[in-house]
Amino acid sequence: MQAFAAAALNGAAKAALNTYGKALAAELAPAGIRVATTIPGNVLTPGADAMGASLADVTAGIPLGRPGDPRDIAEAVSYLVSDRAQWVTGTTLVVDGGELPVI
Repeated sequence: MQAFAAAALNGAAKAALNTYGKALAAELAPAGIRVATTIPGNVLTPGADAMGASLADVTAGIPLGRPGDPRDIAEAVSYLVSDRAQWVTGTTLVVDGGELPVI
């Protein structure tokens, strides 16, 4: 039951961030400020390692077959802050190897 509660809290936090990002984007757009949020999937970091999940457990639910690397998230964010995304605002970019629809 505790794992379910943690997943529910994580989902609620991501939904709140998504909604906040959309509202902030609408508010700041007249000033030429773009706002976008990201929802990362399971990413291998020292913090994730400390949680004690095995690589096999983490990888099992990811359609692309591997957990993310911090560089995967950084590349997505670098697009969002670049001029290539100059007409992107109020959106959430999911960077999770296809995991979200599976959860």
